[in-house]
Amino acid sequence: MSEPVLAELPDQKAVFRRALPFVAGHRAALALTVALNLAAAALAVGVTACIGRAVDAAGGGDRDGLVRWALVLLLCVVTSGATAWASRYFLVRTGEHVLARLRERAVAAVGAAPLRFVEAHRSGDLVRRLTGEVAGLASFVGGTLPDLVTSVTVLGLTAVVLTAYSWQLTLMLLFAFAPAAYAIVRRFHAGAGPAYASVAAAESAVAARFGESLPAQEELRTSGGVPRWLERFEGDNERLLRARERQVRAELRLNQLALLQAGCVALLLVAGAALVGRGLLTVGTAVVFVLATRDVLHRFEDLAGSIGDAREAHVRLARLLDLVRATAPHGPAGSAERDPLPERGELVLDGVDFAYRQGQQVLSGLSLTVRRGDRLVVVGGTGSGKSTLGKLLAGLYRPDRGTVSYAGHDLAALDEARLRARIVLVPQEVALVRGTLAENLALTGSRPDRARIERTLDRLGLARWVASLPDGLDTRVGPRTLSAGERQLAAIARAALTDPAVLILDEATAGVDRATAARIEEALSAAAADRALVVIAHRADTIARGHRKLTMPAGRVTVSKDTW
Repeated sequence: MSEPVLAELPDQKAVFRRALPFVAGHRAALALTVALNLAAAALAVGVTACIGRAVDAAGGGDRDGLVRWALVLLLCVVTSGATAWASRYFLVRTGEHVLARLRERAVAAVGAAPLRFVEAHRSGDLVRRLTGEVAGLASFVGGTLPDLVTSVTVLGLTAVVLTAYSWQLTLMLLFAFAPAAYAIVRRFHAGAGPAYASVAAAESAVAARFGESLPAQEELRTSGGVPRWLERFEGDNERLLRARERQVRAELRLNQLALLQAGCVALLLVAGAALVGRGLLTVGTAVVFVLATRDVLHRFEDLAGSIGDAREAHVRLARLLDLVRATAPHGPAGSAERDPLPERGELVLDGVDFAYRQGQQVLSGLSLTVRRGDRLVVVGGTGSGKSTLGKLLAGLYRPDRGTVSYAGHDLAALDEARLRARIVLVPQEVALVRGTLAENLALTGSRPDRARIERTLDRLGLARWVASLPDGLDTRVGPRTLSAGERQLAAIARAALTDPAVLILDEATAGVDRATAARIEEALSAAAADRALVVIAHRADTIARGHRKLTMPAGRVTVSKDTW
């Protein structure tokens, strides 16, 4: 069963409609923002109208009218500034809340996504979508979006005012400017979508290439592979350069608007002067029209400048929504299984098939029962499917055919929290997050306190090891602070804190000495005699301690001497 794959160039259709669910809960704030924006735009347009009235009053010798309109003008300016600030504040605030919700949803979705989905994508691409795209959207919301909304609103209201003052000049301006401007903007849009999507994909490739190199620095340097890696990086960087050049060419199309605006202003000045000369317009009306038109053209220039940012934000949002879509629960997962799970039960594989690629079976028709208190050792050569079996037993992989069930419940129908409370896998490669050792050990669904952590460490015979660390449980650790063996000890202790019904160890003691490995395995067994323990191992002494032995890839189970 294949998992959804993220598109390098995501679907950009109906992006805003797909984003609407994340706006729910902010409708009142959006309504207030729209009202404030309309008020600010109306006051801004009113400033120009007040200037025209003041000019007419001055030209007609109406001193009282001049003073009155001057005061109204001052009031409009002050009120417009305050309203515009409030509108911008609420728009940015609402936008940031929506982005925060989208970011949380995306991170939670990736965290709960099937392991096969995560493994199918480069980590740099996922990180880029979760961080870079959200950061770009936040920059757009905080900077460009308020200006974009204001420009559109002022343009609309100013067009109404211009029509009221002189419909003849308005029509002339409309026919001279609108068709050519529409053609320029449409040509930009035709090339901007693919250009911005190509840049985003190329940036993700560069980030992924660099991110993948960091954990492999030691191997690259000791093997002399740095020059070859640099060649690959240069290829990704060249692709990014070409994508950037394509983006710049698309954006330069908007520069044609400046020439169009200059021609329209010149035409309007000549036509306005002619109408005033014939007595068809007052000087005040002409002033209003020239000022308003100048404002319209400048606003449109700002709007055109924001189109590129808006198009880029559109692509970023599409890439983020593509991630949310691809990681959304599909199939029966977590839908019906809500009954309490028994604390102990049998883990059963029934006719399981699994393949990473079409036609290349790793497991075929495997059936297996792991009973309460069982001690199953899984053995086999490299590439025989041992680790794959461990991930299937843990519910990290879903079988292509057949079922994996615990106490009669299909693992594919269990939500993550209930599944992890009963089945835990400790992998060979263990990663720790930055923080104290105690904080890392507490990263379980059971949320253990410090006293319980200390009791568990003592029961596993790991208290002396913790005491040997610089600050004991308060020692600061990170991804590579502790040795591989020490990270395995931490993972085993964390698994024991969960007290699962089934504990799966995938070479989880390979990095520690034999005596420590034996002591830990015995402690895990003694801590819960009815807990099933599945151990994937190569060591002969570990294999000898099992009740039963499963040989891969044949799937043959043999019973060994009960030494545990």
